[in-house]
Amino acid sequence: MTDRKENPYAQVADDTFAATPRRDPELVRRILEDPRMYDHKDGFQSCIQCGICTSGCPAARFTDFSPRETARRALDGDATLLEDDTVWYCYYCYTCQSRCPRHNSVAVINQVVRGMQVESGRGRPHVAMFADWCNNFYEQGMGGDPHLMFPAIGEAWGPKWRDHMDHLLEVRAELGLGDLFPPEAAVREVQTIFEATGFKTRLAAVRGEAAGAGGI
Repeated sequence: MTDRKENPYAQVADDTFAATPRRDPELVRRILEDPRMYDHKDGFQSCIQCGICTSGCPAARFTDFSPRETARRALDGDATLLEDDTVWYCYYCYTCQSRCPRHNSVAVINQVVRGMQVESGRGRPHVAMFADWCNNFYEQGMGGDPHLMFPAIGEAWGPKWRDHMDHLLEVRAELGLGDLFPPEAAVREVQTIFEATGFKTRLAAVRGEAAGAGGI
């Protein structure tokens, strides 16, 4: 009796592609309908899992974040993506978007997923450090100049930088650059947008949790 070799393709390997936990069609719908995905819907739905996004991703090189895996899980409606902290390793360099042959953008997918995590409360610790900056943006139309918001920079950049920042308004006046902050009308427009989109409410929630935890 002749020994027959098993067909290596007869059985699909039990790997990460074999099953998707907690499929949620609502997750896919929310990603597709998010305005930020306007130019990337077709690319998102036609992802071929080639891995080019991951091969060029700086975050994937040094962390556990995988753009290819994130794209697959998002398209599969994998609800565990909303509990995955690795999406916060992405810092939006858009290398994935620029290299994707299908014009998908994992960077944009991450923006949508992060927003969902913030809404649920899970992602709020990741954005708490920016709460003061965002609040200043709401009140004055911009996040703030470095000597107001990031005093630790002075230690790294030295006395020359601190002296420059101490006289920043004077330097701007000499150069004819005008006020550092936007005019009041522009600030009111920013505030209207923040309030209409619910950003101010979410900001209050983030600031409240950070303060309760002994943070900002």
